[in-house]
Amino acid sequence: MIKAYFTTIIFLVLQSTLFAQKHKSTSIENINKDELEMFFYDKDTLANALVLYEHANTYIDEESDYKFRTDYYYRVKIFNKEAYDLANINISFYDKEIVSNIKAVTYNLKGDVIDKTWLKEDDIFTTKETEYWSKTKFTLPNLKEGCVIEYVYSVISPYSRLDDWYFQSEIPKLKSEYTAAILGNYKYNIRLVGNKKLDKNDISSTKNCIHVPGLGSGGCVNYVYGMENVPAFKEEDYMLSKKNYLSRLILDRLSYTDVRGAVKRYTKTWQDADKTLKRQFLDNQTSKQNFFKKNLPEELLNIENTLDKAKEIYKYIQNKMFWNGKYWTQGRLKVKNTFDEGTGSVDAINLVLHNSLNAAGIENYLVASSTRNNGLPTKLYPITKDFNYITVKAVIDDKSYFLDATDKKLAFGQIPFKCLNGDGRILDFENGSYWEPLKTKSLSIISVQSELDFNDLNELEGELRITKSGYYALDERKDLDAMSDDEYLDDFETKNPNILVDEYEIENELDLDKPLKQKFGITLDHSYDNSSIIRINPFFFNKISKNPFKLDERTYDVDYGYPRTFLYTVKINIPPNTYNITKLPEKKGISLPNSGGNFMLNVSQSEDAIMITSRLYILKKTFSAAEYAYLKEFYNQIIKAEEAFIQLEKI
Repeated sequence: MIKAYFTTIIFLVLQSTLFAQKHKSTSIENINKDELEMFFYDKDTLANALVLYEHANTYIDEESDYKFRTDYYYRVKIFNKEAYDLANINISFYDKEIVSNIKAVTYNLKGDVIDKTWLKEDDIFTTKETEYWSKTKFTLPNLKEGCVIEYVYSVISPYSRLDDWYFQSEIPKLKSEYTAAILGNYKYNIRLVGNKKLDKNDISSTKNCIHVPGLGSGGCVNYVYGMENVPAFKEEDYMLSKKNYLSRLILDRLSYTDVRGAVKRYTKTWQDADKTLKRQFLDNQTSKQNFFKKNLPEELLNIENTLDKAKEIYKYIQNKMFWNGKYWTQGRLKVKNTFDEGTGSVDAINLVLHNSLNAAGIENYLVASSTRNNGLPTKLYPITKDFNYITVKAVIDDKSYFLDATDKKLAFGQIPFKCLNGDGRILDFENGSYWEPLKTKSLSIISVQSELDFNDLNELEGELRITKSGYYALDERKDLDAMSDDEYLDDFETKNPNILVDEYEIENELDLDKPLKQKFGITLDHSYDNSSIIRINPFFFNKISKNPFKLDERTYDVDYGYPRTFLYTVKINIPPNTYNITKLPEKKGISLPNSGGNFMLNVSQSEDAIMITSRLYILKKTFSAAEYAYLKEFYNQIIKAEEAFIQLEKI
């Protein structure tokens, strides 16, 4: 998403006492022998590295034509080779920003002498990443286990937007600080994300920090924030973006007052935010239905049933349009051109869908949201920079259907998994926008059924039938689309090394509204011919063998994205007068608290067959950190249950 940056021209011509703030920046060559002799961090002995100290200092720099300047300082202990990547520094900067004053040094201990290796200017590179973004890169030299790296740089910016400051990262930190001196005519809303408290939190003011002849003096607000002994953030499966949980400082612009007293407000009301979204991000392309009335196939617009008409229009746009891989249009957005060319970014394609549904008289709204890797959008006050994705909400017979025409495998009423990230902002430009949870209509279920017999080689063979719906079907259809049949079956056998596939059939591969059905003729890759006692693990497909939850404590929610169901049934037929059944898996029933889910394992037998049935339900999409221990033990019990064997003894 192209963020909205607003250039601020400061009408200052004489010297400023803000120069004093520059001296608050941390200078390079801060090292002591104790840091080089440190072998591990006692509070996290498994850490590969440790941030000894980091500091950012923001102020208005008179030497840089009174632009915003932030001086950065980092000193990091490298314990082992696993942390060498921390020496690869990438500094992203926007449009007219400048990266300057780069200095970097690596310290190693040679006997009792501290050896310094400085970064050479020739080893600093700048590349253009996109139309607006560039990146300056360098790698600190002479890395060795036990070394300390130290580097500084400055970013000089004509923009009043201030970057977030991350107190927490994937490695532990001894000390992290952010300081700033901001002119009083700039107003920011400052908030702290994460569950760790600040050790430093000081706000003060300075009078007469800038003087303008003929206009008088202006004051500054001084900010000092800091944290000490910050633990490393541990990522794990089933989580939203770590940005939601990392301890960080966010400075959102509220307003700017110029020297004439005129106030420019960046954050006003949601009504103003709606106008910004409509004008700036959607290029006023929300009311082009007349074009689509003329250009959509007439038979689509003449369908009488509203739901059927919506489905056919969605299918038509979905098949006609090709996503170019971008979320936002670079430059001017014209839905007419997007429709004619048949390709575009997410915003352009879903604007085509929005206008097409309008042309058909179907109530629908654009939806602004933030993807899972982009972080949750704030609801504290109106702000547009958190949004990076646009979908469509259709309302038919008082039911809501969220739609995204960019993915040719998405069923009607299904939005990408990446969009299942809290609430979306429904953009009702006439009556006012509102928040609504982003949900999908389809249920996500895997149903597995198998019946196996012993063949002449005393191998188990038979049928494996797999039915998938919802996101399970979506993922499988994408895999099928990416491979030939032979490649798909080779991949299937690689993922299931105990299964050999003899035959294969598929139903509803292209009918996205129906469950995907697959039937495999299989042989289990094991012969029991020479054994008097045989053991069969009946969970030969989709077995849970590893617990996704391994942390001693998780301080953030478990987020599955959607509820899910896994059904498993296998019947093993036993030839007459061949085996006695001497042991079976134990029946089991486990439930999560707060109606979060359950697991059931049932076993039944007759003289000539064994039936194993299991049901796994995850009934909530989100589990709190307080429920983590129960969820972790829930999976431990499932793993234990699915490790059980059927034991047969030859007669």
